[in-house]
Amino acid sequence: MGVNDPLPAPRLPVGLKVSVDVQRDQQPHHDARIEAHLRVEATPVGPVDEVPAAELAVVIALDVAAERREAAAAALATALRALPDGLSFTVLGGADENGAPTGCYPLRGGWASADTAQKRRAAFSTGRIAGAAGDRPPTGYPVWLATARALFGERPLPVRHLLLITDGSSQDESDEADLDDSALQSELRRCAGRFTADVLALGSDWDPAPLLAVVERLHGDPVDAPDRFGPAVTEAVRRIRRVRSPELPVSVTVRPVVRGVTLTENAPRGQVLEPVHRREEPRRFDFPTRPWESGARDYLLTLHVDASTDPLGVLLQLATVSVGDSTAALLVRWLPPGVAVGAGTADGGLGTRTMNVAERMRAALACGYDALDPMSRGEAERQFGLAVRLADEIGATWVLDLVREVAEILDGPQGVVRVGPTVDHATVRLGRLHIGADHRLELPGRAPAEPVRCPDCRHPAGPSARYCIVCGRRF
Repeated sequence: MGVNDPLPAPRLPVGLKVSVDVQRDQQPHHDARIEAHLRVEATPVGPVDEVPAAELAVVIALDVAAERREAAAAALATALRALPDGLSFTVLGGADENGAPTGCYPLRGGWASADTAQKRRAAFSTGRIAGAAGDRPPTGYPVWLATARALFGERPLPVRHLLLITDGSSQDESDEADLDDSALQSELRRCAGRFTADVLALGSDWDPAPLLAVVERLHGDPVDAPDRFGPAVTEAVRRIRRVRSPELPVSVTVRPVVRGVTLTENAPRGQVLEPVHRREEPRRFDFPTRPWESGARDYLLTLHVDASTDPLGVLLQLATVSVGDSTAALLVRWLPPGVAVGAGTADGGLGTRTMNVAERMRAALACGYDALDPMSRGEAERQFGLAVRLADEIGATWVLDLVREVAEILDGPQGVVRVGPTVDHATVRLGRLHIGADHRLELPGRAPAEPVRCPDCRHPAGPSARYCIVCGRRF
């Protein structure tokens, strides 16, 4: 099944509401940049709040070093006994002499259906799992992903999910996350849309970059898990059972004057979404997203528009945004010469500006942690200072907590931070992993409609104007 193949219909109905908030008055330009706050609210419909276990297929892959094998096998056995009855599952663990992942359970065939007997046998079979051998080539994350992809091809259920439990033992040079043509990125492109994935990271010897690449592209969660990770597996299964729609893209359809479209999820997770184009609909951009649960998601939608031939002073629909059956329009009005952007409103685009601040804040936080490994104290302090200042501006306390793990905040509003002479590398890796986790963002309410005008000549003024552009009065 590919990204464009129809998925089996989910059993849990969901009510979706799409809203677009944009500063409507804009200056026309041959390459005008329009930013809008897109919010999608998903509301459960009906009394059932969990997907039937029979509609779930889960691959559990255990990738650990020999010294962690015994404890990991025991934790996995605990997790397997807690699986819900009816769930389709398979367990991978260890690798053969050629570096290929080996099946732990079921003993024959690719899949088992959980019941009391199957779970008992699967738990017993975890003793067969071998740890990663130092005298063999590492398996590499692309191989684990490819194996899961082949298995899911045999079990096309509505919800398909990989739980990769790793201490980093099988990572090799094919796991380069920053190169678009690396084996990891190539395999992630093949897996996208076929299943989702969580990563449970054990210990502190793993590189966060490839693990974050997996969960971002496959719309899962990065989890810093203890050695006794059974409860974390149980919680992951509970979470995917709350999925109300396995994959429902955000679709943006634009006018011909729109030259480019980008969509960035800002909350609860910061990530740039990749569009899928259909040749028969060249002006439609489908952005695959994470499976939909109840709650709200906030996106920053950016359009690049050639407004050189559009009429002035009238509302124009640049795009429509749809998720499922819910659609909202993005409307703007190109201003005549001499009228300031934002004129006539007390403010505009508060949510959009907050989301831009949050995007810069996350980027600075990530750059700060990157600068700690290897240590570049001055760069880390500069980036952390920017992240702290922006976090203080929008009330993102989780950023302050992450910075305090590795640095001292001397003056938050001014962005003054001090990094000590040494930093624990395990703490740095955990911090980089936590940046990719879900973090809520408190967005301001929509701007009031009361106009702002010059008290002398009554000409409309922008929200940040200090002088009237007609009579020159100072505000």
